[in-house]
Amino acid sequence: MKNLIGILLLSLFALASCHDDENSTLSPSNVDVDWYVIKDNPNDELDHLIYEIYSKYQMPVYYNDTIGKEYRGLDANGDSIIYYKTMMLGYSIEEDVTSLKYTLSKQRQDILEGVKFLEEYVIPFQQAGMKPRCFLLVEDMILSDEPVDLYYGMSGAAISRIAELKDMTREDKEAFGLRVRGSEWAHALVNSYPEQLEDFYRLSDNFNLNGELKAMHRQDIRNSLWGATFAWKSKEEYGFLSSTPSSYWGEAYVCPTESADVLDFVMEVLKDDEVNFQKTHAEHSIILSKYEYMKKLVASVKEDLAARK
Repeated sequence: MKNLIGILLLSLFALASCHDDENSTLSPSNVDVDWYVIKDNPNDELDHLIYEIYSKYQMPVYYNDTIGKEYRGLDANGDSIIYYKTMMLGYSIEEDVTSLKYTLSKQRQDILEGVKFLEEYVIPFQQAGMKPRCFLLVEDMILSDEPVDLYYGMSGAAISRIAELKDMTREDKEAFGLRVRGSEWAHALVNSYPEQLEDFYRLSDNFNLNGELKAMHRQDIRNSLWGATFAWKSKEEYGFLSSTPSSYWGEAYVCPTESADVLDFVMEVLKDDEVNFQKTHAEHSIILSKYEYMKKLVASVKEDLAARK
């Protein structure tokens, strides 16, 4: 009997709710809020500059990872319910990068330098379709126990090193800006054009000492007869522009990851100084082939993005 009464009461409450919806103004669902809209604060130099950049380029810049809040009524005790929208940089559909840690800056002058850097060296040169959702300026950042100055996630891109900007030369800032824009391209290519990159990766394939054709990314190259898998050559002879130190003692290095390799060549293409690049690497046939491939891929992607508009 008690169960029957409970069911009847629930049914009455449901009917009452439907009746209220039909005869009163519906409350907002909060699902359509655009949290990436920047509002002006004309009384603050930093916030006003961020607003001007947003108005001109539609690119949000933040220095706090809580990017908005919203009043959502009262709770059972009569207290206000406030929802805070927090940027989750490490989250993606496939994984949650819990090893990403960062510290927000409290130095407004450093933050202002970071905003001016983005305004002059990054945002005006961004490629439509490659832009992150927003930029977050932070004091420092660590990924897997290693300090990093750039990170791209689903909710936006984070940039550290802002305290160093005031001491950088114009050439330093141009190089850093190029790396930020190159990272946008590399991130987009690796995630959206993986099939087109397969032939690029294969250009560095090489034979090991057993005569087997192998992919060279992440391979350990040792200048030693003991434990060596590949012939000793410079990274350029294997078709790479960068490498990382090897844990092996003596003269050795590790070939870059696929993502790092893409970034290296994308940056060179965006630099748009092919004459000097070809002169520098005139004796490195694999590098020249990879540069030509990346140049054509970048041009093709730009056409693809333009056709989608």
